[in-house]
Amino acid sequence: MKIETSILLVGGKSTRMGQDKAFLTYRNNTPEYLRLYEILHKLSDHVYLSHPGTIDYGLPFIADPANGPLAAINAAAEENEESPLLVVACDLPLLEWETLEHLIRERDPSADATAYRSSIDGRPEPLCAIYEPSIFPKIKAAIEDKHFCPRNLLEECNTKLVDLIRPHALMNANSPADTLEIRSFLEDARTSKSIELRYFAQLKEITGTDSEPYQTESVTPSGLYEELKAKYHFPHKQKQLMLAINGDFADWATPLQEGDEVVFIPPVAGG
Repeated sequence: MKIETSILLVGGKSTRMGQDKAFLTYRNNTPEYLRLYEILHKLSDHVYLSHPGTIDYGLPFIADPANGPLAAINAAAEENEESPLLVVACDLPLLEWETLEHLIRERDPSADATAYRSSIDGRPEPLCAIYEPSIFPKIKAAIEDKHFCPRNLLEECNTKLVDLIRPHALMNANSPADTLEIRSFLEDARTSKSIELRYFAQLKEITGTDSEPYQTESVTPSGLYEELKAKYHFPHKQKQLMLAINGDFADWATPLQEGDEVVFIPPVAGG
Protein backbone atom coordinates (compact mmCIF):
# COMPACT_ATOMS: atom_id res chain seq x y z
CA MET A 1 0.00 0.00 0.00
CA LYS A 2 1.29 3.46 -0.96
CA ILE A 3 0.47 7.12 -0.44
CA GLU A 4 0.82 9.79 -3.10
CA THR A 5 3.11 12.30 -1.37
CA SER A 6 5.58 12.16 1.51
CA ILE A 7 7.48 15.01 3.17
CA LEU A 8 10.72 14.42 5.07
CA LEU A 9 11.49 17.29 7.47
CA VAL A 10 15.24 17.97 7.54
CA GLY A 11 15.28 21.71 8.27
CA GLY A 12 15.50 21.68 12.06
CA LYS A 13 18.21 23.63 13.89
CA SER A 14 19.57 20.58 15.81
CA THR A 15 20.46 22.87 18.72
CA ARG A 16 20.51 20.22 21.44
CA MET A 17 22.34 17.68 19.28
CA GLY A 18 25.11 20.12 18.39
CA GLN A 19 25.30 18.83 14.81
CA ASP A 20 22.88 18.35 11.92
CA LYS A 21 20.64 15.40 12.81
CA ALA A 22 19.88 14.71 9.15
CA PHE A 23 23.50 13.71 8.52
CA LEU A 24 23.94 11.42 11.53
CA THR A 25 24.61 7.78 10.69
CA TYR A 26 23.44 4.85 12.77
CA ARG A 27 23.82 1.95 10.34
CA ASN A 28 25.56 1.11 7.06
CA ASN A 29 27.25 4.54 6.98
CA THR A 30 24.03 5.96 5.54
CA PRO A 31 22.94 9.41 6.78
CA GLU A 32 19.48 9.41 8.30
CA TYR A 33 17.95 11.75 5.72
CA LEU A 34 18.93 9.34 2.94
CA ARG A 35 17.87 6.19 4.82
CA LEU A 36 14.42 7.64 5.50
CA TYR A 37 14.12 9.07 2.00
CA GLU A 38 14.73 5.62 0.54
CA ILE A 39 12.08 4.09 2.82
CA LEU A 40 9.55 6.77 1.92
CA HIS A 41 10.33 6.34 -1.77
CA LYS A 42 9.13 2.73 -1.51
CA LEU A 43 5.84 3.86 0.03
CA SER A 44 5.11 7.05 -1.94
CA ASP A 45 4.73 8.21 -5.51
CA HIS A 46 6.46 11.50 -4.69
CA VAL A 47 8.92 12.29 -1.88
CA TYR A 48 10.20 15.76 -1.03
CA LEU A 49 12.62 16.97 1.57
CA SER A 50 11.54 20.05 3.51
CA HIS A 51 14.36 22.49 4.31
CA PRO A 52 15.26 26.18 3.82
CA GLY A 53 17.42 25.47 0.78
CA THR A 54 20.74 26.44 2.34
CA ILE A 55 22.11 22.88 1.92
CA ASP A 56 22.13 20.95 -1.35
CA TYR A 57 20.92 17.43 -0.55
CA GLY A 58 20.65 16.55 -4.23
CA LEU A 59 17.00 15.54 -3.81
CA PRO A 60 13.65 17.19 -4.62
CA PHE A 61 12.59 19.61 -1.91
CA ILE A 62 9.97 22.12 -0.84
CA ALA A 63 11.27 25.29 0.75
CA ASP A 64 10.81 25.38 4.53
CA PRO A 65 10.17 28.91 5.91
CA ALA A 66 12.23 27.90 9.00
CA ASN A 67 9.49 28.70 11.50
CA GLY A 68 8.93 25.27 13.00
CA PRO A 69 7.46 22.01 11.70
CA LEU A 70 3.88 23.26 11.34
CA ALA A 71 5.04 26.03 9.02
CA ALA A 72 7.00 23.45 7.01
CA ILE A 73 3.90 21.26 6.73
CA ASN A 74 1.88 24.29 5.62
CA ALA A 75 4.43 25.09 2.91
CA ALA A 76 4.19 21.50 1.64
CA ALA A 77 0.39 21.64 1.74
CA GLU A 78 0.39 24.79 -0.39
CA GLU A 79 2.39 22.87 -3.02
CA ASN A 80 0.13 19.79 -2.82
CA GLU A 81 -3.36 21.12 -2.09
CA GLU A 82 -5.26 18.01 -3.19
CA SER A 83 -2.89 15.35 -1.90
CA PRO A 84 -2.71 13.83 1.58
CA LEU A 85 0.77 14.23 3.06
CA LEU A 86 2.73 11.64 4.96
CA VAL A 87 4.98 13.80 7.15
CA VAL A 88 8.08 12.31 8.79
CA ALA A 89 10.87 13.93 10.83
CA CYS A 90 14.49 13.06 10.15
CA ASP A 91 15.36 12.38 13.81
CA LEU A 92 13.68 8.97 14.15
CA PRO A 93 16.52 6.42 13.80
CA LEU A 94 14.36 3.46 14.89
CA LEU A 95 11.66 4.19 12.33
CA GLU A 96 11.40 1.40 9.75
CA TRP A 97 9.34 0.54 6.68
CA GLU A 98 6.91 -1.62 8.69
CA THR A 99 5.86 1.23 10.97
CA LEU A 100 5.17 3.59 8.08
CA GLU A 101 3.39 0.95 6.02
CA HIS A 102 1.15 0.18 9.02
CA LEU A 103 0.27 3.86 9.38
CA ILE A 104 -0.68 4.07 5.70
CA ARG A 105 -2.77 0.92 6.02
CA GLU A 106 -4.59 2.39 9.04
CA ARG A 107 -5.20 5.75 7.34
CA ASP A 108 -8.72 7.14 7.57
CA PRO A 109 -9.29 9.53 4.61
CA SER A 110 -12.47 10.85 6.28
CA ALA A 111 -10.47 12.11 9.27
CA ASP A 112 -8.34 15.26 9.28
CA ALA A 113 -5.26 13.21 10.06
CA THR A 114 -4.02 9.78 11.03
CA ALA A 115 -1.24 9.66 13.61
CA TYR A 116 0.43 7.31 16.00
CA ARG A 117 -0.42 7.53 19.68
CA SER A 118 2.68 8.37 21.73
CA SER A 119 3.88 5.46 23.85
CA ILE A 120 4.97 8.01 26.48
CA ASP A 121 1.98 10.29 27.02
CA GLY A 122 -0.77 8.98 24.71
CA ARG A 123 -0.88 12.19 22.68
CA PRO A 124 -0.64 12.31 18.85
CA GLU A 125 2.80 11.97 17.26
CA PRO A 126 2.64 14.85 14.74
CA LEU A 127 5.92 14.14 12.91
CA CYS A 128 5.03 10.66 11.78
CA ALA A 129 1.50 11.28 10.60
CA ILE A 130 -0.73 11.56 7.56
CA TYR A 131 -2.36 14.96 7.03
CA GLU A 132 -5.48 15.03 4.85
CA PRO A 133 -6.39 18.02 2.62
CA SER A 134 -9.28 18.79 5.02
CA ILE A 135 -6.77 19.88 7.68
CA PHE A 136 -4.75 22.19 5.43
CA PRO A 137 -6.96 25.29 6.00
CA LYS A 138 -6.81 24.62 9.74
CA ILE A 139 -3.01 24.50 9.60
CA LYS A 140 -2.94 27.82 7.75
CA ALA A 141 -5.36 29.40 10.24
CA ALA A 142 -3.32 28.16 13.21
CA ILE A 143 -0.15 29.72 11.81
CA GLU A 144 -1.94 33.02 11.14
CA ASP A 145 -3.03 32.96 14.80
CA LYS A 146 0.60 32.34 15.87
CA HIS A 147 -0.20 28.82 17.08
CA PHE A 148 2.72 26.69 15.91
CA CYS A 149 2.31 23.42 17.83
CA PRO A 150 1.32 20.58 15.47
CA ARG A 151 0.47 18.27 18.37
CA ASN A 152 -2.05 20.73 19.79
CA LEU A 153 -3.59 21.12 16.36
CA LEU A 154 -4.01 17.38 15.92
CA GLU A 155 -5.73 17.20 19.30
CA GLU A 156 -8.14 19.93 18.26
CA CYS A 157 -8.97 18.25 14.93
CA ASN A 158 -10.53 14.94 13.94
CA THR A 159 -7.43 12.77 14.23
CA LYS A 160 -7.45 8.99 14.11
CA LEU A 161 -4.92 7.63 16.59
CA VAL A 162 -3.12 4.36 15.87
CA ASP A 163 -1.19 2.26 18.39
CA LEU A 164 2.46 1.63 17.60
CA ILE A 165 3.36 -1.92 16.63
CA ARG A 166 6.84 -1.29 18.04
CA PRO A 167 6.78 0.92 21.17
CA HIS A 168 10.21 2.49 20.58
CA ALA A 169 9.80 3.08 16.83
CA LEU A 170 9.35 6.84 17.23
CA MET A 171 12.09 7.45 19.78
CA ASN A 172 13.59 10.84 18.95
CA ALA A 173 17.31 11.47 18.66
CA ASN A 174 17.54 15.10 19.74
CA SER A 175 20.62 15.01 21.98
CA PRO A 176 23.87 13.05 22.50
CA ALA A 177 22.14 11.11 25.30
CA ASP A 178 19.37 10.14 22.89
CA THR A 179 21.90 8.77 20.41
CA LEU A 180 23.33 6.49 23.11
CA GLU A 181 19.86 5.13 23.81
CA ILE A 182 19.21 4.64 20.10
CA ARG A 183 22.48 2.79 19.54
CA SER A 184 21.78 0.52 22.50
CA PHE A 185 18.61 -0.64 20.72
CA LEU A 186 20.28 -1.04 17.34
CA GLU A 187 23.22 -2.95 18.83
CA ASP A 188 21.04 -5.04 21.16
CA ALA A 189 23.16 -3.78 24.06
CA ARG A 190 20.45 -3.12 26.64
CA THR A 191 20.72 -5.04 29.90
CA SER A 192 18.76 -4.73 33.11
CA LYS A 193 20.40 -2.93 36.04
CA SER A 194 19.32 -2.08 39.58
CA ILE A 195 19.52 1.55 40.65
CA GLU A 196 18.24 3.65 43.53
CA LEU A 197 16.03 6.63 42.71
CA ARG A 198 15.57 9.64 44.97
CA TYR A 199 12.88 12.29 44.52
CA PHE A 200 12.45 15.83 45.79
CA ALA A 201 9.74 18.51 45.75
CA GLN A 202 7.01 17.94 43.12
CA LEU A 203 8.48 14.63 41.95
CA LYS A 204 8.24 13.35 45.52
CA GLU A 205 4.60 14.46 45.65
CA ILE A 206 3.77 12.75 42.36
CA THR A 207 5.44 9.42 43.19
CA GLY A 208 4.35 9.44 46.82
CA THR A 209 7.84 8.51 48.01
CA ASP A 210 11.25 10.07 48.46
CA SER A 211 13.13 7.01 47.15
CA GLU A 212 12.64 3.65 45.49
CA PRO A 213 14.71 0.81 44.03
CA TYR A 214 14.22 0.54 40.28
CA GLN A 215 15.08 -1.86 37.46
CA THR A 216 15.85 -0.28 34.10
CA GLU A 217 17.39 -1.10 30.74
CA SER A 218 18.00 2.58 29.94
CA VAL A 219 21.66 3.37 29.37
CA THR A 220 21.55 7.07 30.33
CA PRO A 221 19.72 9.24 32.87
CA SER A 222 17.96 10.81 29.89
CA GLY A 223 16.43 7.51 28.85
CA LEU A 224 15.63 6.68 32.47
CA TYR A 225 13.82 9.97 32.99
CA GLU A 226 11.68 9.46 29.89
CA GLU A 227 10.82 5.99 31.20
CA LEU A 228 9.78 7.46 34.56
CA LYS A 229 7.94 10.30 32.84
CA ALA A 230 5.77 7.74 31.03
CA LYS A 231 5.13 5.83 34.25
CA TYR A 232 4.40 8.75 36.60
CA HIS A 233 3.39 11.50 34.12
CA PHE A 234 6.04 13.91 35.36
CA PRO A 235 5.32 17.41 33.96
CA HIS A 236 8.92 18.60 33.66
CA LYS A 237 11.15 18.56 30.63
CA GLN A 238 14.74 17.48 31.16
CA LYS A 239 16.02 21.02 30.70
CA GLN A 240 13.99 22.05 33.75
CA LEU A 241 15.71 19.55 36.04
CA MET A 242 19.07 19.12 37.69
CA LEU A 243 20.61 15.66 37.79
CA ALA A 244 22.91 14.00 40.30
CA ILE A 245 24.47 10.53 40.24
CA ASN A 246 26.06 9.14 43.39
CA GLY A 247 26.10 12.57 45.01
CA ASP A 248 27.67 14.49 42.12
CA PHE A 249 25.95 16.63 39.51
CA ALA A 250 26.07 14.81 36.17
CA ASP A 251 25.38 15.11 32.47
CA TRP A 252 22.28 13.51 30.95
CA ALA A 253 24.50 11.37 28.70
CA THR A 254 26.43 9.82 31.62
CA PRO A 255 26.30 6.01 31.28
CA LEU A 256 24.24 4.37 34.03
CA GLN A 257 25.90 1.65 36.10
CA GLU A 258 24.59 -1.11 38.35
CA GLY A 259 23.91 0.27 41.83
CA ASP A 260 23.91 3.97 40.90
CA GLU A 261 21.92 6.41 43.01
CA VAL A 262 20.12 8.81 40.66
CA VAL A 263 18.47 12.03 41.78
CA PHE A 264 16.25 14.22 39.59
CA ILE A 265 15.89 17.69 41.13
CA PRO A 266 12.96 19.80 39.89
CA PRO A 267 12.71 23.58 40.19
CA VAL A 268 11.50 24.75 43.57
CA ALA A 269 8.93 27.54 43.65
CA GLY A 270 9.65 30.48 45.86
CA GLY A 271 11.29 33.82 45.90
